[in-house]
Amino acid sequence: MHDSAFARYWFGQMMQILLERTGGFMGRKVSVNLNLDELPSDQAATLRRLVDESDFFALDDSPTKTTRPDEFLYTITITTGTIQHIVRTSDSSTPESLRPLLKEILSHSKNSR
Repeated sequence: MHDSAFARYWFGQMMQILLERTGGFMGRKVSVNLNLDELPSDQAATLRRLVDESDFFALDDSPTKTTRPDEFLYTITITTGTIQHIVRTSDSSTPESLRPLLKEILSHSKNSR
């Protein structure tokens, strides 16, 4: 686990975000792979801010192990020039602080629904 001061170290570094969503009623997998260096600067800044506000690098890998039937499961991997952190969560176990970031990442997928 990383503290907030350490997490902010990556702020000027390369950042890549990979989201995989599985489960749900239809069981369709959705993948979103974002390289922030390739996004428009306003979108990259929004994502960096949401990563920071969620304190992503301090979140537990798997907040809870229980899931509800037909809910989505998410694996979010964020890689910077110095660290990589993976968080696995579900609709019912996603921390409130992570929800805005998750929503923003999914908005970059054409088939997120």
